[in-house]
Amino acid sequence: MSNPPTRIVSAALALAAASACGAGNSQPPLPLSESNAAEVAAEALIATDQSSFTVQLPTGVLSGVAAAGHHLDRDAVQRLAALAAGPPGADGTTTSACSAGGSATVTIAGSTVTYAFRDCADGVTRLDGTLRFTVQQSSPNQASLSASLDLTVAVGALTFNESGGYTVTVKTAQNPSDSTDYELHGDSLSVSLSAGGALRDDITLSHFDIGISMQLTSTDHQVEHFSYDIDSSRLEGHISVMTTQDLEQVIDLVMPREHPFAGQILISGASHTRLQITILGDERFTPPAGQGQIELQIDPGTGTFGAPIWTSWAELSAMVSIAP
Repeated sequence: MSNPPTRIVSAALALAAASACGAGNSQPPLPLSESNAAEVAAEALIATDQSSFTVQLPTGVLSGVAAAGHHLDRDAVQRLAALAAGPPGADGTTTSACSAGGSATVTIAGSTVTYAFRDCADGVTRLDGTLRFTVQQSSPNQASLSASLDLTVAVGALTFNESGGYTVTVKTAQNPSDSTDYELHGDSLSVSLSAGGALRDDITLSHFDIGISMQLTSTDHQVEHFSYDIDSSRLEGHISVMTTQDLEQVIDLVMPREHPFAGQILISGASHTRLQITILGDERFTPPAGQGQIELQIDPGTGTFGAPIWTSWAELSAMVSIAP
């Protein structure tokens, strides 16, 4: 597969950057109801994923590594770790011209690598701002990376203003082709998304703790658990999100899956209202007549969930489409 299909932060979760929204963005607790259940589910499951937009760094050792997005790249972590522990005399600063204008400066200082982009254009992608990584490799099979960013990424008519930071630990099995575990932690990760110059969404991910285990054996799949808070301008409110049953997703190199096929998520809102999301299948699953790939249930604050509200991955994705 070209990218591990981790759905959340999904925001998650790029090596070179991650989604975040305007620093200091704060929304009031959002009351949850049947009328906004699907919209809230879409924001929690889809928008936090696509607000981390996958682009390619135009220069340096990380060319070919996502500069923004939640898709973690084990090989990229290993390359960074090797760079940080590189040969004597590797410290220094190098500035290169970008292919379509502007420049990118790479500064290496011990285990810290800083990328500074100045109107750096490569095809339809333009970057401005900085990315900074500090790598610690505790063993041949485990590395930790702390990242901070203040970056503007423009891809065609889409613009992402990203800021914040995170720490990710990557652990591989003795045979790296068997399994890889990712743990992502942080206090604030944010992105504001504009399309054609108009603000589309402002998302702040805070107090996040995300774990992903990729099993690359005879039954290739990944298991994910997480908890995080979201402040969203699209929802005009604050929600708390956590898995109550791990999400499971097929890893298929030939026919990649975009979404998990199983798992359960609980979202908490204002006045003890709750939304329970039960995933019954991925985008390839055909549900029984009258049902859906995803079941939504609302607790209006009584402690009891109501009747199912059926939806699909396609319907949720359409609600938060980032197309200009």
